[in-house]
Amino acid sequence: MILDQDEAQVVAEEARTLARALSEPRRSRMLRLAEAAEGGQVPFELVEVLEGLAVLVLQTGRARAIYRAEGERLWTQVLLRTPRGIELCGQLEAVNRALRALTGRQLDGVRVEMRTLGHFTVNLQADGIGLTLAVRADGVQVESLTAEGTRKASPRRGVCVWFTGLPGSGKTTIAQRVAERLRAEGRAVEILDGDVVRQHISRGLGFSREDRMENIRRVAYVADLLVRNGVIVLVALVSPYREARREARERIGAFLEVYVRCPLEILVQRDPKGLYARALRGEIPNFTGLDDPYEPPETPDLVLETDREPPEASAGKVLELLHKRGYGGVTVEPAGARA
Repeated sequence: MILDQDEAQVVAEEARTLARALSEPRRSRMLRLAEAAEGGQVPFELVEVLEGLAVLVLQTGRARAIYRAEGERLWTQVLLRTPRGIELCGQLEAVNRALRALTGRQLDGVRVEMRTLGHFTVNLQADGIGLTLAVRADGVQVESLTAEGTRKASPRRGVCVWFTGLPGSGKTTIAQRVAERLRAEGRAVEILDGDVVRQHISRGLGFSREDRMENIRRVAYVADLLVRNGVIVLVALVSPYREARREARERIGAFLEVYVRCPLEILVQRDPKGLYARALRGEIPNFTGLDDPYEPPETPDLVLETDREPPEASAGKVLELLHKRGYGGVTVEPAGARA
């Protein structure tokens, strides 16, 4: 996790301050966090420590008391990039989607109740629709959304669509087209792109089998948090090993594997980033599809032939799959309708 200069300063200062009050081994971990923060990069294994520190500083009021409003803003910025922060953002998006269901309706009643200290519910009634929000110190969630004679367990279900395939096969392009269509329908969507992931949560990992497996575990962890909060997550990742993809499916549950297939000779000809040319010259070792294996899915939920159809047609097939599997609410155009 990358920290900018101001974030790095407040994290390092606070970590060293707290370390003085801790005993081993927590003291050593907090000092490691301080050293990492000073370098501007917190490794994955210390993100949980950073997350706990951010929650402590914000909930106790130290962020504002010591660093004033700017410090509070910096610490919130840091928290929102941790797994807990990502989960909170997903919860907020789910709440906002539920509130949008009340748009344009006459508000009949609002009632706030306390279940216990620090746990409140907000009940809203509008034209036959009832919305109950659970509000706690650590976040706000949709507890129920009801209509006359109908009860919905959740406003909309989240799912992970996992695009796998050789480098350059079109995974990210298709994911972007799908995201555009879903957002136009009011869905909460996030893209976890392999190149972007490598710059942030997996920075420092190489391309050995072990590092690739760890990269996929980290992506699956973040995807799971988002899916549980009703987000459609589009993962665009080479993810060459069946074992790693199976682990991701088992962790996330609501998981659709999409094999983005394109013959290697076509990819070498296209090569928009020049990666295949460099790999063939020996400049990029362990390049998937050339000197490192790619294990195609045996039973994918969908196969896209990107050498035979444009990205828009492939995106239409993904949207159709989502609709058939019950993650719909999307308007599906016939494949090739825009051709």
